[in-house]
Amino acid sequence: MPVALRPDRAPVQRRRPVTRLAATDADFVLRVTAEGRLLAASDTVRDVLGWDLARCADEGIEAALSGSAQRVAVGRLLAEAVTTGGARTTLQVTSTGGPRWVDVAAKHLRDEPERPVLISARDVTHDLAAATHLSSSELQWRVAFEHSPIGGALLDDHGAILVVNASLSRMLGWPAHELTRMDVTDVVVCQGGLPWWDWWNDLLTDSQASSTADRMLRTARGERVWGRLTAASVTSPPRVIMQMEDITGRREAELELANRALHDGLTGAPNRFLTRQWLASALEDDPDGRVGVLYGDLDRFKIVNDSLGHAAGDSLLLQVAERLRMPLRPEDLLGRVGGDEFVMVIEGVRTPAELADVAQRLAEALDEPFQIGEHQHAMTLSLGGSIGSHPDTADDVLMRADMALLRAKRSGRARYVGFDPAQDRVATRADLQLEDELRMSLASDELRAYYQPIVTMGDLGVVGHEALVRWQHPQRGLLPPAHFLELAESSGLIRPLGGWMLSQACRDAATGSGGLADAGWVAVNASPSQLTRPGVAADVRRALEESGLRPERLHLEITETALITASATLVKELHELSELGVRIALDDFGTGYSSLSLLRQFPVDVVKIDRSFIEPVLSDRSAYAIVKAVLSMCRDLALSTVAEGIETEQQLDLLRELGCSHGQGFLFGRPVPLPVRVPVPLHAPTPLVNHERRRA
Repeated sequence: MPVALRPDRAPVQRRRPVTRLAATDADFVLRVTAEGRLLAASDTVRDVLGWDLARCADEGIEAALSGSAQRVAVGRLLAEAVTTGGARTTLQVTSTGGPRWVDVAAKHLRDEPERPVLISARDVTHDLAAATHLSSSELQWRVAFEHSPIGGALLDDHGAILVVNASLSRMLGWPAHELTRMDVTDVVVCQGGLPWWDWWNDLLTDSQASSTADRMLRTARGERVWGRLTAASVTSPPRVIMQMEDITGRREAELELANRALHDGLTGAPNRFLTRQWLASALEDDPDGRVGVLYGDLDRFKIVNDSLGHAAGDSLLLQVAERLRMPLRPEDLLGRVGGDEFVMVIEGVRTPAELADVAQRLAEALDEPFQIGEHQHAMTLSLGGSIGSHPDTADDVLMRADMALLRAKRSGRARYVGFDPAQDRVATRADLQLEDELRMSLASDELRAYYQPIVTMGDLGVVGHEALVRWQHPQRGLLPPAHFLELAESSGLIRPLGGWMLSQACRDAATGSGGLADAGWVAVNASPSQLTRPGVAADVRRALEESGLRPERLHLEITETALITASATLVKELHELSELGVRIALDDFGTGYSSLSLLRQFPVDVVKIDRSFIEPVLSDRSAYAIVKAVLSMCRDLALSTVAEGIETEQQLDLLRELGCSHGQGFLFGRPVPLPVRVPVPLHAPTPLVNHERRRA
């Protein structure tokens, strides 16, 4: 039975003073009789717990305990110590600093006089608080782990899967109990082996860092999905915490975006950029060989578009592309580089006669009439050819084939002409004349600045304008950019022309009448040729200083191709302009290489989605998916977006729904000269005719 702390007996006579015992600040040591009378104590019992040691010596330590629960617990401790020789418990006691939790151990010293009980107690208040906090943190972590929408797993340092959450089980299709009997290499497809283990070992040797890698994952159904693995290692014991996110849809969208950037959306043939890259690679791979290029243009294709409509024209182009592929070998390339222009790259051509034979077979492939709806239409092909070899560049060979094509057109169409240096010089005289006239126009006030509004998608308020160049030719009248921009690029006149456009746009935005000066920013295009030479930042600063336009009101629009080939000097200058306040816009997004790294490497503020994606967005699921992905990505990157070529309210409503921030197109206004009038917000579709398809 429990030993009483205060037996019923006569009044206790005063004993000798309580003996002092040594202890640390966190320890409490007492020597008591089996009945609980204090014989000796450490100073901490008096100083920290606040006990009256003299009273405890007279009346027992029960006098210092508050509450019946403490007295019962101490009574049981003493009773168990006397009975078994030792006992242990944890209890709460009062102290000068408030309640404390102590870990108490009691030992019965049977061999000493008075057979005392030695009690030692240690303050564990902070330890219990830390343990409680740790337990709470572990519980919170486990709840977050179990309910995370991203797959998660805990692995040992050898890759064995120890714990998985429900999301990972659903993603891979295996029950949790099966996954925990597997190794990480049963799930992750280790292509090549060594790179995977290098990544794993680096992860284990740097416990302070996390690492991310995209890997192919194997599902229970035998399918392969792309996963983004984010992992971090911990020690004691060594473990790896890993998250696996299914990014298959994202990867497919990126691949589709890259594919569309390199291929023609209608025929699936390589576009101009990929065709040029293919030709350049062919010229480099076989320095001793010769590469033939055939530049083809459909004769009178415009008649089909004008008489039967663009849908009929698209149907015809699809059929033409299919027929042109038939005479070519698998290793040859057929690219569509323009509206009705095709380029064929033929490797291993030794003589002009061989190239002429290929051209003959291509022309014969179009002999049979084409069925377009209820109509049959005969189509012929004009071809120009050139043979290149190392060290010719792709541009050299393409230019020579294009010049030969021009001579074939002028010679009556429906024929093949090989490049002839003597004759093809004559074929460019008209171009040289136009070049001279364009050069004079820079000094004779013949260039005109037109402006097309850019609106917010919410309230359709005008927030900016894009500056577009026109040429008021003395004899030919007002020429759109399609008539002279390529000539300006090839002749080197694009830099002074671009400088004029930049200065004029800044002046008009700063002082223009009719609303331009009050309508936000002005966007000016910078051609790739302008950006190949240093001094871009100086030109922009000069235009801003001379006009007084604030830097933040100028948007510099740069194409993807220009950024991909950007020199270190250009990169530095773009960052300087960005720090100055000028906004950088990535123009015609999706028509070039569409490298997503451009958005990370350059100070891009605005992404302009090309009209070739906007025009079919209502009917083409691929175009819709790509536009949606681009807008979502730009929103996450806090980039403004401008959808180009909006022509209907249905397109407007869809782009609003997808989160596009700004729009530009005939629905909001055509390019017009000053004075610019701010259009009224739209309430009903506006019929559009004579659409301009070529932008400045």
